[in-house]
Amino acid sequence: MNRPRTAFTLIELLVVISIIALLIGLLLPAVVAAREASRRAKCLNNLKQIALATLNYESAHASLPFGRRTISITPFSPGYPTPCDFTPQLSHTVFAYIWPFLEGNNGYNAFNLTRPYNSRANFTSEAVRTDAYVCPSDTDYVPLTGADVIPFSQASYGSNNGLHEQYLMNWSNTGDIPDPTGQYFQICNQVPGDGVFGTNWCHRLSSIVDGTSNTLLFGETSRFRDEPSGSNFYTNLIGGWWSGPNQVPGTLNDLRITGGATAVPKLNAPRDPGTAVLYDCLGTALYPPDWISVPSCQNYGNMGFRSMHPGGANFALADGSVRFIKDGVSVAAYRAMATRAGSEVVSADQ
Repeated sequence: MNRPRTAFTLIELLVVISIIALLIGLLLPAVVAAREASRRAKCLNNLKQIALATLNYESAHASLPFGRRTISITPFSPGYPTPCDFTPQLSHTVFAYIWPFLEGNNGYNAFNLTRPYNSRANFTSEAVRTDAYVCPSDTDYVPLTGADVIPFSQASYGSNNGLHEQYLMNWSNTGDIPDPTGQYFQICNQVPGDGVFGTNWCHRLSSIVDGTSNTLLFGETSRFRDEPSGSNFYTNLIGGWWSGPNQVPGTLNDLRITGGATAVPKLNAPRDPGTAVLYDCLGTALYPPDWISVPSCQNYGNMGFRSMHPGGANFALADGSVRFIKDGVSVAAYRAMATRAGSEVVSADQ
């Protein structure tokens, strides 16, 4: 007996397609969340490696590395003709000094710490990518081109510089360096900082009297979430002020520090694409501690920690542990964790 062929009706097909689309819509956020959780875990592991490498350095040398070294004569030597000549600046950071403890011997052995960052002798090493220095959630670095471009590699982490500005300001009273009337004359009036890492200064682990489990060591300094393509100029091997693309006509370029960050700006504070916040913030500060009293400095994200992870950023603490800190963290508690000897009390609910 012949039977009629059965088939799906149009309505049945539409129902099936709708069900499939609904399932995809339900599963896609879960897949995205799972992938982000995996990237965040890898980022935490990177910071764990960086923290352990730094602690191993401290065990080997009885002190933490330079946060940033600019002059080759340290400490200040009165017999040297130009003891505070910053031309050219070395600008090597903690990330260069801990390289051997991260299995980065190839890059470190070719790196000349007595030559400045812009010496061609260091170009090869500065271009070496260290996987532990790159967060998987950070957008891919696009190498800059040009005859005068330093071929630095991508980086997503910075050292904790505390609350003192260490890049544009110094502790001299007269503006002439070295100034014997100012503080830190022995290191050319540079800023040791109240964090774990300073300029031309090596802190000891024993100086972290606030407790190593309550003090930030490293944090994320990835690209900003709203950055345009081609604005890839963060590096952690070189410490200093850097200028990115000009994104606001008639102003200076996007200026930010590299190699480290401070906790004066709020966590994941917005990027200043020009100089409006910069002038309002640093332009009213006379000494590094003064800029913390300027409200606009909280919004100068170019000098702060930031992350591509939603809701906060990953940090490594001075005891070697790692932690995810939310954007809504109390500013007072966040700043307290950035100082090594501020005697602040941070409660668990902060």
